[in-house]
Amino acid sequence: MKMYKWILVLLLSWVATSTAPALAQSQSETTTAAASSSQVEMADVMRQDGKIYIVVAVLVTVLIGLLIYLISIDKKVARLEREIRQ
Repeated sequence: MKMYKWILVLLLSWVATSTAPALAQSQSETTTAAASSSQVEMADVMRQDGKIYIVVAVLVTVLIGLLIYLISIDKKVARLEREIRQ
């Protein structure tokens, strides 16, 4: 059960650190010229074509797969630790 808590803490800290830079600067502080030059054209094109959702889906699938793999390994290690203690 400890492993689930550590995974949850790591996941939440990753989310917190990945969203912090996006919230660091308000929209009123940027000028329209700076905002237009900093936009990524590829992201806009992918968003318009709907392909950005495919990228997000693949990333979420990979992360969920890693999480399931870590949980299964934790269960196996816990089972082996119980066998060693007995």
